[in-house]
Amino acid sequence: MQRLDLLGVQAFISIAEAGSFNAAAHHLHISQTALTRRLQKLEAALGLPLIERTTRSMTVTRAGMEFLPKAIRNVRELASAMDELKVKATQDSEEVVIGCLPTIAASRLAGIVREYGRRYPRNTIQVLDRSVTEIREAVLHGEVDFAISVLGSPHRDVTSERLFTEPMVAACPARHKLAAQASLKWKELESEPLIAIGALSGNRLLTEQVIASKQLKLRFAFEVQHLATAVGLVSGGAGIAVLPMSAVNGASHRQLTVVPLVQPAITRAIDLFRRRDRPLSPAAARLSQMVVRALRG
Repeated sequence: MQRLDLLGVQAFISIAEAGSFNAAAHHLHISQTALTRRLQKLEAALGLPLIERTTRSMTVTRAGMEFLPKAIRNVRELASAMDELKVKATQDSEEVVIGCLPTIAASRLAGIVREYGRRYPRNTIQVLDRSVTEIREAVLHGEVDFAISVLGSPHRDVTSERLFTEPMVAACPARHKLAAQASLKWKELESEPLIAIGALSGNRLLTEQVIASKQLKLRFAFEVQHLATAVGLVSGGAGIAVLPMSAVNGASHRQLTVVPLVQPAITRAIDLFRRRDRPLSPAAARLSQMVVRALRG
């Protein structure tokens, strides 16, 4: 199959329609030398001349006359198709699908989504607010354009960008004896009924790492799957929960007190990540840029 030399075809059409190399070069905003090279390259590929030229005149060959109307028609059709795509890009709606931790979606995503909707009112955003493990799997299986979550261990198929880190804190019932302390050592939690987050949560992994490294004997009296449920149980006085700051930031819980955890003080890192082999669509790229500007640091 002959490779399409669009620039050469465009040069030939311009010369034939303008009647001179000089006028055709002026029309295409290129030098006459560049125009001649384009035509020569096309003729060499076809194996026959399309234009006969002398020092004083030029004429279209018989082969050129047969080729000209077909070339004009196909170039116009291509230009029309490109114009349609441009219109489609500006008028049609696009959907962006992102994975996001529920705590981040609830506490930090609203302003970004609102601004994106104002700028691109025809586009839609679907937020898969799932656990760390589920979001990671969604990225690896191509179910989302990108994710805002805890990446965990690096993966060769994933590219990531750090957005921010946040401390893990102890959420205590407001009337609890430990709630009045300026900080709380992990060791002090051993005698307390704790609320655990489900195994799919990245917070569970962080907590278990501290327990193992410090050889703690913590007692998890309850287990829930969602951080919001843990916050509710703490507010109701059921126990203490180790949570990321975003789980309680901005929350209206008068019956809950946040106490910094020390010895050790730990943080969780929130990244924006996606599959390395899946380029972002223009709509997804614009949203990811807004997320980075709003959340980084």
